[in-house]
Amino acid sequence: MGMGLPLLLVGTFGATLLPRSGGWMEGVKIAFGLLLLGVAIWMVERLVPASVALLLWAALAIGTALALGALNFNQPQGWGRARQALGILLLAWGLALVIGAAQGGSNPLRPLQVSSSASSGSTEQPTLAFQNVNSLAALENAISQADAQSKPVFVHFTADWCISCKQLEREVYPTPAVASALNDYVLIKADVTQTDQRSRELLEHFGLFGPPSLLFFNQGEEVVDARIQGEVSAAQLSQHLGELNRWLAG
Repeated sequence: MGMGLPLLLVGTFGATLLPRSGGWMEGVKIAFGLLLLGVAIWMVERLVPASVALLLWAALAIGTALALGALNFNQPQGWGRARQALGILLLAWGLALVIGAAQGGSNPLRPLQVSSSASSGSTEQPTLAFQNVNSLAALENAISQADAQSKPVFVHFTADWCISCKQLEREVYPTPAVASALNDYVLIKADVTQTDQRSRELLEHFGLFGPPSLLFFNQGEEVVDARIQGEVSAAQLSQHLGELNRWLAG
């Protein structure tokens, strides 16, 4: 309802608040149409891969740029030139989004982040291998196997519709400090995307209200004071893991 509220407001009050006459209304209708397309992309990007989301934003940016006359170099002085300048900026951003999608980028505000780091010769970000489970029995079995190897366990509760979960996976876990701190852990991803009995059993067993939730286990038992629920930054998680690792080592 929160994300659908702008659509409801525009659909309910748009026709009464805006005047019906005047040629300028064509521009207003186009602007509202582009705004609604942006809201639609914002809502659907949680359901599609990051590269596809970047391509959708690129299509909107390039389409808007063309509508503003970015490639029409016979614009009159005044507002026409101002619209063209804005269109050229949107066109450049759209092309950057296309390149970012091809390079594996995920952030529409920084589409060239991946390719820029590669071109500067920086160290490639580490990747963490998570074991996927979707039931309480599978999770308990994975924790038992880790306990047999005398390894601590890190469990990330996630779902395909969880934006914060995707942010953790894309921007937090690959951070060198976080990846290094998780190096000695058995990493498990508990998928609760489906609202079924198995997902409810997983969440209710640990008293969780939903993803993202981060749980830590040692010797087969959860370190209750170490659990994290909700969003967390790379710096916060790195500090948290440092304190937990010192406690485990002691």
